[in-house]
Amino acid sequence: MFEKTQTAPMVRPPSKESILKQADDMRDLARRARRLTETVTDDGDRRRLARYVEELGESASRLERMAAEAKTG
Repeated sequence: MFEKTQTAPMVRPPSKESILKQADDMRDLARRARRLTETVTDDGDRRRLARYVEELGESASRLERMAAEAKTG
């Protein structure tokens, strides 16, 4: 008999709106972490949070550039 072959499911690329939502969520996390740095007393923790804020901002910027190139929908 015939065997059914498995095909990879069609994966749609993320939409512009979903990418921008991810970027917005990252910026929100960065704002929260930035506020938290003001209350943390340990210098090591403050530096770690500051790096985290910077990384989140960079990731959000990267996503926004991706969204500019993505299709709407």
